[in-house]
Amino acid sequence: MLDPAIRLIIAVGFTVLLISAGGYKLTNRIGFGDILEAYKLIPTVLIPASVILLGVLELTLAFAWAVGWNIAWVALMTALLLTLYAVAIIINLIRGRSYIDCGCGFASSTNKFVERSNIQQLSVTLVLRNGLLVACALLVTLPSTARILGFMDYLGIVTASIAVILLYGSYNQLLTNNNAIKSWRQTNG
Repeated sequence: MLDPAIRLIIAVGFTVLLISAGGYKLTNRIGFGDILEAYKLIPTVLIPASVILLGVLELTLAFAWAVGWNIAWVALMTALLLTLYAVAIIINLIRGRSYIDCGCGFASSTNKFVERSNIQQLSVTLVLRNGLLVACALLVTLPSTARILGFMDYLGIVTASIAVILLYGSYNQLLTNNNAIKSWRQTNG
């Protein structure tokens, strides 16, 4: 049985993550299209439509998480999408294409003048991160305990949600910094 407070923390986290990801894709279609093209998994002619489809899908899932609509289905669709992203990363890692931007940190694509070292390159760590996110999404499909949340519960949910969002952002920044450090080491000897 899953406590409803934990369910809400996960829902808030996925709402923020998917709004950020989907919003990025739709507001920077060309930049994300370039990233998607670098994966070399879909025909070039389908990239513009794929960018829009992924962005709309992520925003739709974010909305569904936010309103709590059919949460088990939303959790399964989110887990499926994250698994698809992980498989795309794994395929490119197997191909030896770890140097491309994963498209999940968005640091390099928000400003076209950002240095190449300021990206999240593909790595096993990203696959593990997606695996953890999939597990969190699937956790919500467990039955929930029937208890009423009080003021302190909601205060804890807000605090925990902020902490989870900040930890996720910090983790992504560490991955970006790791790529920058590797790039500097290669450049400087």
